[in-house]
Amino acid sequence: MSEVARRRPGDASIRADLAMALLAAGQLEDALAGFSEALRLDPHSAQAQCGLGLAYRRLDRWQEAAEAFRLTEALAPTQPVGPFNLGLTLHALGEHAPARQALLRAAALAPDDREIQDALSALAADSARSESPPPPARFSGDLGSFGLPEVLELMRVQRKTGALVISSPQGTGIVHLVQGRLTSASAPGAERQGTRPPGDPASRDGMLRQIVDALVEMLTWHEGAFSFHPGAPAEVPSVSFDTQRVVMELFRVTDERTSRRSST
Repeated sequence: MSEVARRRPGDASIRADLAMALLAAGQLEDALAGFSEALRLDPHSAQAQCGLGLAYRRLDRWQEAAEAFRLTEALAPTQPVGPFNLGLTLHALGEHAPARQALLRAAALAPDDREIQDALSALAADSARSESPPPPARFSGDLGSFGLPEVLELMRVQRKTGALVISSPQGTGIVHLVQGRLTSASAPGAERQGTRPPGDPASRDGMLRQIVDALVEMLTWHEGAFSFHPGAPAEVPSVSFDTQRVVMELFRVTDERTSRRSST
């Protein structure tokens, strides 16, 4: 082919074929020069433009490759090679939305092309992984600036699952939540209820009293810090309580105890 190219130095197609052979042989810089020469001879050669993009991609010059494939698609709008290679390149660059659009254009031109369908499937899988929500960040603060009821309300609204740890000079309290609902709470000085089967109404009432007693105790801690540690429990509790209603009960019990102390 080199001899043919020497005999026909002005033939862009021959130059592009020779450059493609060099690309296949791994002579990337020589192939790049060959495609550039072919485009100098014929700026409208889609073959040379596509080859240039392939050479750029092999050299990890991804942005230049993408631009070359855009030009390929413009020069040969009825051929899938331009949008297909553009889609592959944009996928590698992490530009999933335009990559999908390019691959869909290629699929519209060649609906039975298995390679294009496989590229679309791979892109969809990568997009699903990259769009998965990140693990929730740890949330923490000072009890002096953000009270316990406000923290619990935030947990409820955001449907948090995990453990809220309250640390103070009086001790450490722990509140467990699932989807923003309270499942248990404990604190030094709070009354612990006896253990009964989960379905027993007395057990449910006892659990609620224990949660409220623990929260009442923690509500008296005006110094310290809180931190939320996200994570689902090993076993989902069979009983949970509406956080907003528990906080209302917390205020009722607190007011009742305050009134009782005032009257004595």
